[in-house]
Amino acid sequence: MPQDQLAKPDVVLDAPGLACVTLTPLIKQQISEMPSGSLLEVRTDDPSAREGVPAWSRLTGNPLVQTVEEDARHTTFLIRRK
Repeated sequence: MPQDQLAKPDVVLDAPGLACVTLTPLIKQQISEMPSGSLLEVRTDDPSAREGVPAWSRLTGNPLVQTVEEDARHTTFLIRRK
């Protein structure tokens, strides 16, 4: 689904240059401050996030609503706060 067809997020976390090991704690911190049911959009250029973010989502129970692979490196994730 193209970028312009993403669901509207409540908060955007733009995290270029962050490795997944740094990114997932940042996602946890951001999403914990959001009300249940809200959407967090995470933008990253770490290719390993394509495995790390879905795994984090499964482990924490915060549903991964959408993943958009922009190109070989850039990915956008939409995560719903449980």
